[in-house]
Amino acid sequence: MKRVVIVGGETHIGEVTGAAGLEIVGAAVRADLMDRARERFGGLVTDDYHGLLEAARPDIVAVANENDLKAEAVLAALSGGMDVIVDKPLALRLEDQEAIENALAAHPRRRLLNLLTLRGSPAWRGIRDAASEGVIGAPVFCHVRMAVRLDRENRPPWFLDCRQSGGLFLDLLIHGLDMVEWCMGRKIAAVTARTGNLSCPEDTWLRDHAAVFCEMEGGGTAVVEGQRLLPDTKGSDYRMTLVGTKGYADLVMGGPVTVTSAEAASQAMTALPQARSVVEDWLEGGNLVPQDASLRANRLAILATISAERQERIGTL
Repeated sequence: MKRVVIVGGETHIGEVTGAAGLEIVGAAVRADLMDRARERFGGLVTDDYHGLLEAARPDIVAVANENDLKAEAVLAALSGGMDVIVDKPLALRLEDQEAIENALAAHPRRRLLNLLTLRGSPAWRGIRDAASEGVIGAPVFCHVRMAVRLDRENRPPWFLDCRQSGGLFLDLLIHGLDMVEWCMGRKIAAVTARTGNLSCPEDTWLRDHAAVFCEMEGGGTAVVEGQRLLPDTKGSDYRMTLVGTKGYADLVMGGPVTVTSAEAASQAMTALPQARSVVEDWLEGGNLVPQDASLRANRLAILATISAERQERIGTL
């Protein structure tokens, strides 16, 4: 049983609390979240994660605090000799990304997992299989759409401020960028990105839409786009189309994965892989989310953010 300390306890911490083989021994949260943390996590609850790490000496630190504070907590855990699970993003700035990469390189026994949870989903694993098994031929183009409801009333203030949340590339489209490389089987060589806010222009630091055009290493292209403009009647809507030299595969969240090839049009994949917790896979030494992929997805999201800010093409290799 691995001993875990939680820092933050924001949106996706359930991926950690629901995993087998973990004992939560404490949590460090904001003052306004302490009562909830005592009910949810147990163990020692404080607002000082530095003191908690020193007192508890856990095996793993699960970082799920405000996005702009994650890198500091990750580095503190790594310097303390602890492994880290991070709810994306793991850093907002390139210098913090590089500090984390350097810390891991200097201490190769330390492990880090970025919660790229789509890799454990049957549908997303299935569409990747359609490519890796040659069902649609060699991948040429990919389109990922990630749409969610803003749900302003239930969001903490930091989430609505791109200076603290990192904006849509880091908070949402990081998953799509990871899916592009995972499903196409090669790296993104350059990105050209845009983002903005048209729904609430008076809200200066809100970002409600974003898109990135990706040039793939060795040829091929991809588009990853997302927005927080869904009406209240729908919480989220993720889609992906993966086009190959011999056909294409389509994914719509909540529906089947379909394949169109020389054999048949829009044929549903009936034997999708089973769901797999990326946390449990990581704890068991699996390779569903390799550490390089955890770091790479975050770096791509940072570079897309920089591309949108500068309005220029950015190389990623």
